[in-house]
Formats: sequence, structure tokens, C-alpha cells
Amino acid sequence: MKKWLSAGLLIIGLGLFGHGIYMQAKAWLAQILIAQAWQEALVKPNAHVKPWFYADTYVTAQLSWPKHNKMLSVLAGASGRNLAFAPSHFLPGAELGDKHGGALIAGHNDTHFAFLQHTKVGETFTLQLQSGVIQYYKVKGIEVIHQSQQAFLQTPGLYLLTCYPFDSLASGTDLRWLISAELMDSSPASLSGISTTSS
Repeated sequence: MKKWLSAGLLIIGLGLFGHGIYMQAKAWLAQILIAQAWQEALVKPNAHVKPWFYADTYVTAQLSWPKHNKMLSVLAGASGRNLAFAPSHFLPGAELGDKHGGALIAGHNDTHFAFLQHTKVGETFTLQLQSGVIQYYKVKGIEVIHQSQQAFLQTPGLYLLTCYPFDSLASGTDLRWLISAELMDSSPASLSGISTTSS
């Protein structure tokens, strides 16, 4: 009986280990495919370029944050599936690049948007649109809000959202970390030489 139990536990352990390796490989490959899709999207500014053929999303922009050494492609549609692979644009909000509405990009606080806990008011970053246009933004506010709050989208700007608190052991909290950024008229010196070819 002990021999069968040991064999069963070994099989379960190997299965869990294999599943973990598979998930890591899948995440790694997804980042490569998303990066390739973004480069293609820049060449085809009017096309919805999917990172893989069966994806129900497409790449739509790229965030670059030199202060935290981050270059992140953005997917369209902030669904749970998309957020597992990249920060994602909340479609009910304004279009990315819209100077007259509030556009929102969401991301997970333990992966792509983990660095947001270290951001400060006054930091600058860029958003490159699929058209190739690069917009420069400055962080103007950081606050904790309830997940039901959406009134901020009525104010023009770019908003980055993730779950809060960052070190919570429980998932599904109802608080969100919201970063508000305003569009700048020109490129700040700290961002003038930024590269936009990576993902």
C-alpha cells in the first residue's frame, strides 16, 4: 500500500512540476509573440495585429518608462485572459491617444504593473500609438480607490490601474491603485533619446 501511495504522490508531484514548467514557457513565448506583433503593427497602423492566430485581442500601443526600465506592449480589451499576458486597454474608456477623454490601461500588480508601487508624482513616461506617434506623459496623481469608481474617466488624461495592496496575500481585493498622468506639450530632456523598438 505504501509503495502505491509513494508512486501516486510521485506522479502528482511530477505532474505539478510539469504544469509549472509549461506555464512558464507559455508566458515566455507570449512575450516574444506580443513583441513581434507590435513591430508588425507599427508597419500596419490600420490593422488589428493579433499576437497569435487564435487571440481575441490585438496589440494597440507601447508604454515606455525609463525610470523603472520598463517597455510594455499594450493589448486591446482588459479581460482576465489578456491581463495574464500584458497590460490591457479598458475599451469602455477613451481611445488611447485621445486628448479629450480619459483612457485607462490596467495590469496585474504582481507582474507587469508591479513597478507602479514605486512610481512618484512628477515621473515621466511615453505612450507610443500604433500610428507611430509618441505621446509624453507626466504622473500628476497617485491614489487608492474602490474598484467601482470610474468617474475619473470623465477627466482627460491617461490612467494606469492595478489591484491594491501590492503585498496582499488574498486575491480579489476591492481596492485599486490609480495613477493619473497628464499629456505633456513636448518631450522632456530625460526622455528625448528614448528607444521605442523593444517590447
